[in-house]
Amino acid sequence: MNVLWFEVTTPQRYKDNGIVYGGWQDSLERVVTTCPDINLSISFIGERNNVGVKRVGNVEYIPMNLDFSLWEKVCNKLTSEIEIAHLMKQMLKVIEQVQPDLIQVFGTEWPFGHIAKFTKIPVVVHIMGAMIPYMNAQFPPLFSYRDIWTSFNFLKPKECIEGICNHIKEKKVTKHELEIWKHVKFYMGRTKWDYALSNILHPNRMYFHVNEALRVSFLSGKDKWKGANNQKILLISTGCSSFWKGPDMLLKVAKILRDLGVNFEWKVAGYMSNILKNAVEKKLKTTFEENNVRFLGFTKPDDLTKILCESTMYVHTAYIENSPNSVCEAQCLGVPIISTNVGGISSLVEDGKQGILVPANDPWQMANSIIELSNDKKKMLSFSEENMKCALIRHNDENIKNDLLNCYKTILNIYK
Repeated sequence: MNVLWFEVTTPQRYKDNGIVYGGWQDSLERVVTTCPDINLSISFIGERNNVGVKRVGNVEYIPMNLDFSLWEKVCNKLTSEIEIAHLMKQMLKVIEQVQPDLIQVFGTEWPFGHIAKFTKIPVVVHIMGAMIPYMNAQFPPLFSYRDIWTSFNFLKPKECIEGICNHIKEKKVTKHELEIWKHVKFYMGRTKWDYALSNILHPNRMYFHVNEALRVSFLSGKDKWKGANNQKILLISTGCSSFWKGPDMLLKVAKILRDLGVNFEWKVAGYMSNILKNAVEKKLKTTFEENNVRFLGFTKPDDLTKILCESTMYVHTAYIENSPNSVCEAQCLGVPIISTNVGGISSLVEDGKQGILVPANDPWQMANSIIELSNDKKKMLSFSEENMKCALIRHNDENIKNDLLNCYKTILNIYK
């Protein structure tokens, strides 16, 4: 079967001539390339330095170049309509070129799903997050856009203008996403949360359970958690790039631990903008650095694996999530988990068996759970064993491949 993917990021194999160490889309691509029944083409929004259509191994990569006039570039800062129109034209050209039997798009939050309105070829959406519930949880209690605006560096007018434009554009995102949910019939998901969401937003949809593929460095089984005997509590979190990831919750928990005199260090892998960091610190009247929190920036998979294995536990502070790979990767290594009980987290972590789930926006409960778990070696070892056992089955490449093939074949049989 000829399968065409549309995704927003440039595939790692396209950039690095076959080397794959990227995120979950690259990992799913790794799984699909082992399927002799699938001829895979991947199209994506091109970058300036792309070399054009390229084949690496048995996958064809097709960048789409969206050329805008100066006026259109200005309008794109405030609205998505022009960008979507250009994108649909490019996608239809790619479809004509590839002649796929089936199209898979990643995420309802990106505009690719609109293509279902313009083609008779079956389209399946791989659910990632979803902007409708995410925007509902966009700001934690006490925070608003005002906190973002007052954190702008007005000596950098470009930064300020982009921030205001993003605010205007974000308000329209859910309108476009509702259109995608309305027109696409087939969805892949993996949690009770995305199953329920898809059922509400498109009651007549067909839903297929397909788990997420993870990076190889977390699946080998060679690296294992060894932080049960740490004298200092070593906490690790991944990604605090937006308010809904809970950076304020993280700082509140860290301050409680510091005020209690707990001996701890908290590392955060991934990117956090200065605007977001300043907004949180200004509102809470304290800094991350003062409370033993250290941001690592981009961290290579092998380095992150080492940090996770040496940590005492993984802590997830989000206000809304579907199935964060950061939690799943930690589980594969056997790291005990403490997380807010939001979105699809409870489909990944069984409370009291694989970790501890606490209410969102309850830093006192989370701080207490960190202290109690760090003092209970037996429970940590039990969580570790259960996490590895469950996660390595859930993210097994062969299991994911079989579920994906079943999804594709079922859809194609309907369209025969």
